[in-house]
Order: sequence, then structure tokens, then C-alpha cells
Amino acid sequence: MVTVDGEVRAATAAAREWRDELDDIAPGRFTVMVRAVVSGARAAPSGTFGARVRGSRGGWILLRAARLVSDDDETAVTLERASGDALVDLLFAAYGLTPREREICREVLTGESTVDVAEALGISAHTVQDHLKAVFAKAGVWSGGEPAARLRG
Repeated sequence: MVTVDGEVRAATAAAREWRDELDDIAPGRFTVMVRAVVSGARAAPSGTFGARVRGSRGGWILLRAARLVSDDDETAVTLERASGDALVDLLFAAYGLTPREREICREVLTGESTVDVAEALGISAHTVQDHLKAVFAKAGVWSGGEPAARLRG
């Protein structure tokens, strides 16, 4: 729980472990990241905000903040190790994929064939192939198994 001033008012034992992992990279990093997501949540019309940051173990950590409906105007902050969809979304953004390219990649990553993807999305198999070529170029991959491996991190 974080106050309107960005001070941690209450935390779990797990939060202390997250603090240690983030501060291993740079002292005070945990506090900076918590204040950043709290500020984002306070500014967002939805009252929520999230960020991803590298941990000292090499993986990604997701920080999420949500303003509470209370007289104290506090914000709840959660931290968790990123996996699955969160990492795929991060990679899609990093490669600058369009919404349609992302949609096609999600289908392909589930193991769907080009024909199945085309059918599901109401487009031709050639259009799917064109989108995949654009994804391959953006991701800098050229062989069959390489794109999925790269997109999975």
C-alpha cells in the first residue's frame, strides 16, 4: 500500500524480496519504480497503470498500481514475475508490430497453420503470409522455427 506521497505504508514479506531484487541493480530502484507506477495510476482515468522492468535475475518483473477508493487516497501496488502473454506483448511492442501482425502472431504461436489462421481471421492465406513476412523482417529472422523462438524470448 502506497500513500499519496509515494511512501510505502504497508508491505508483505514478498515485497521486501522484490525490493531486494530491484535494488540489486541500483540502490533505490524499487522506490523509484513504485513511485512511477503510483504516479501513472493517479494520472490515468482508469486509476490503473503498469510497467515492466528487468530484475537482477535477468527476467522481467511486472509492476501494477491501482488507486483504491478510500478516504486515504492510497494505491495498491503488486509485483510479479512476467511470463507468457506479458512477455509476448513486450516483444510485439519491441518489434513494432501492428495490431493485425500481433493478432496473426498470436494465432501462429498457438500452433495454427497459415490456412487455419486465414480462415479464423477471414483473410486469405496469402495475406497471412504477407503479414508474417513483415513480422520476420521486423524481428530480423528468416528461417521457419526462428520467428517463434525469437517471439517467445
